Amino acid sequence: MKRLFTLALVAGLVAAGWLYRDRIAAALGMSGAGPVEPSPELADAAQRKLERLASGEDARVGLAQEEVQSLLLFRYAGLLPAFVDSPRVQIQGDRIRVRARVPVSELPRINELGEAAAILPDTTDIEIRGQLLPLDGGRVALAVDDVSASGIRVPMRLVPGALKRIGRVDEPGLPPDALALPLPPGATSAYIRGDSLFFVAADGRSGSVPGRRGG
Repeated sequence: MKRLFTLALVAGLVAAGWLYRDRIAAALGMSGAGPVEPSPELADAAQRKLERLASGEDARVGLAQEEVQSLLLFRYAGLLPAFVDSPRVQIQGDRIRVRARVPVSELPRINELGEAAAILPDTTDIEIRGQLLPLDGGRVALAVDDVSASGIRVPMRLVPGALKRIGRVDEPGLPPDALALPLPPGATSAYIRGDSLFFVAADGRSGSVPGRRGG
């Protein structure tokens, strides 16, 4: 009888878990709807986080990959060069990966790719992988680790010229393969952890290290 009761209890818990799986997932902060897509609503939510940082309400905020992508598409698209199409951001480990479609004519010294240049389409998929480096003056540097065009590795010697084409300016402490970027108002540093980009205010340097998602 005890075994039957235990079996019935387990069966009941399994059935309840299945029937109320959506409510349980919501209570645990999980979603069964699949990957979150970038949207204007996500961009607005991310912008509100940055505004709380700027006002001093929060000392540290984190933006998930989908929030960064939403900001790029729906808030800051006008900051990109006009020839950049379909930009996409991926945050993984301690690296940022940016993909976009770019006319081959905008690639500097494309002839240095040798025979590979001849097989590139007029508009090619560019992928840039980089990491954040600290800078002073309310900025951060995006250091480029590697670049590829339609899967063809671009020599790193071409990277400084490409960065200058999109506005890089030489300054003390900035590596030639890095681009200085302004931090949001109120932020003094930034770093990547898991799938999120974190911004920290001057009084938010201490304390426990946040998890993968920002709040």
